[in-house]
This record gives sequence, structure tokens and C-alpha cells, in this order.
Amino acid sequence: MKTIRINTTDYQYDVLVGDVLLELKKYIGNHHEILVITDENVYNYHFPKLTDVIPLQHVFILSKTPEQDKSISMFEKCVNYAISNFLDRNLLVIAFGGGAVGDFAAFFASTYKRGVRFINLPTTLLAHDSAIGGKTALNVGNIKNVVGTFYQPEVVIYHTPFLETLSLVEVKNGFGEILKHDLLSIGSLFFKLLDSELKLNKLLDDKELLEEFIYQAILVKKHYIESDPYETKGIREYLNFGHTLGHALELLYQLKHGIAVSIGMGFDLFLADSPYTSTYFNLIKRLEILTANNDFSVDLISEILKNDKKNRNGLITFIGLQDFGKPYRLELAIEEFKHNFREFMRLYL
Repeated sequence: MKTIRINTTDYQYDVLVGDVLLELKKYIGNHHEILVITDENVYNYHFPKLTDVIPLQHVFILSKTPEQDKSISMFEKCVNYAISNFLDRNLLVIAFGGGAVGDFAAFFASTYKRGVRFINLPTTLLAHDSAIGGKTALNVGNIKNVVGTFYQPEVVIYHTPFLETLSLVEVKNGFGEILKHDLLSIGSLFFKLLDSELKLNKLLDDKELLEEFIYQAILVKKHYIESDPYETKGIREYLNFGHTLGHALELLYQLKHGIAVSIGMGFDLFLADSPYTSTYFNLIKRLEILTANNDFSVDLISEILKNDKKNRNGLITFIGLQDFGKPYRLELAIEEFKHNFREFMRLYL
């Protein structure tokens, strides 16, 4: 088991990585009022493992596409479920699923009766990112994560055996965010991958390597969130590397989050005129994160970007990365974006 201590200005908690499901008992203790928020996929694959560890009382199940359930209407249904079951302020909420489940459950925990206990139990590779740092979120219409709070969990229990059931698409999805954290650091994984024959379809077979990738990615995120826990200093926003374009592609073309962000990171490297842009694209093509048939509409994307929550003074914010570990804020007018994106598609997509 690996343990990472997260220290924010007003809260501290541990992230446990490895074969750690039984650790959940220590944090629950004699707590008797528990609401597990999960989705249909996780419920079908893993729920019996959870009920072997904790007493089952209340379960709220999102659909097999939980990102679509991160909505005001689904939040209201969850609140009504809690009220109808007379759940009070002694409630403990457990997020049991991927990033979307975690976003939704954390938002619910942060707002129900002005805040109740919250534990995050991620089950996907992608969730190594979203489970850490205290951001909660709901989507409204085509605007992703536009409603949210900051609310830290009591603990993150990252039981890596849950990852064994992931599809190859979900492995690629999560690996995009692992690459993001590496590029925001010193690029050690990037250079290692250039010299290796690693195939993502074999990653789950090497548990030690997988846990090390996750551990190193969380250490990078720890640095950024401890430096700027509430995103007020301009440091934590660097974690949005790849996310401006990525969120638009995710919404418009139903791409998996990490795959969309992988394309977005390439665009941010391109905008920064990074010498690694071509090498980066060669790598994500070899790893088959980027595939063919990426025919995107610059006009449709532009309409989405006009409402991006990071915009300032009518300008669209991207995170440039000229060299590894040296991100910076980069702003474009909408016509500048269109010009650059057309050239980007011509060269790399």
C-alpha cells in the first residue's frame, strides 16, 4: 500500500493506493447511516465486494453513462431520495465509481444539509485525477462542470484491483490524464515511453507498474493543489492543461474525457510552439489513444468555447506548455482560435 498525504490550507486527508479496500472499515467505524452513490456498471461489477466490507443501507444508482447524469435534475432526485429515507446530518456519503460519480457524489455531500461526511472510493484509472483535490461538479446543458463547490473527502481509497475489469477504452481514457500530470512535471514517463514498447492493453497485467504510474501522477497533482487549493493564485489552473479544447470535443463528439484531453494537450503544445509537439503525437498514436477519423467542426467547437468557465474578458484560456513542467496561461480571441485550430488539424489530425 502506498499512502499520499494531501495538506490543504484547512484540511488534510490521505490517499491510499493498492489493495486497500479493507482500510475502508477504519474510516467508517460504527457509522450506521451510509449512502453509496454509484453507477450501473460499477454496481453490477463490484458492489458485492463493497458490501462484504461495509453494512449496506442506502444506494443511489446513476446510469451506465453517469456523465450525462451530472445534472441539476438528477441532483434533485438524489436529494429527494435522501429526504424520503430521513437521512440526516450524520450521513456518510461514499462515491463508488469513476470521475463522474465522484463529481456528483461530492457535490451532493457538500450541499446536502450544508455538508455531510464524504469518502471517495474510485474505480477507474481516470479517477486518479478527479478524486483528488476537492472539486465537485454538475453540468448544465452543454456546459461542463459549470456548477460546483470545493469539498475535500475524509479519505480517498484507491483499491487498484477494481481496475482489472476496465476495458481498453477506459485504460486509454485514464492514461490521458496520467500523461497530463507527467508533462506538467518533468516528463520522465514521456521519455520512458518513447524508449519502451509498452502497449496499453498490457498495462493492467503489470500491477506494480500501474500503481507506480498512479502514484507518481497523484504526487504531481498534490503539488498543484497544495500550492493553490481553491484556484485563487493561478497555479492550480495549470491542471487544466488540455482541458479547454478537450471539454469541447468531449461534449460535441462523445469522446472519452482522457482521450479528448489528450488531443487538447497536443493543441496546447502546438499553441506554445513546443519542440515536443510532433513527438507527442507520434506517441499517442503509437499508444492508440489517438485514432483516425478525427473530423472536427471548428465552428461548433468555437460555440462551445465561448461559454468555457475559464474565459476572461471574452478571451478563451488555454494552458501553454513550451517545455515540461513549465505551464503558463495563454489567451486567444475566437478568430485566433479558429485560425490555429484549422492549422492544427491540417498538421496533426
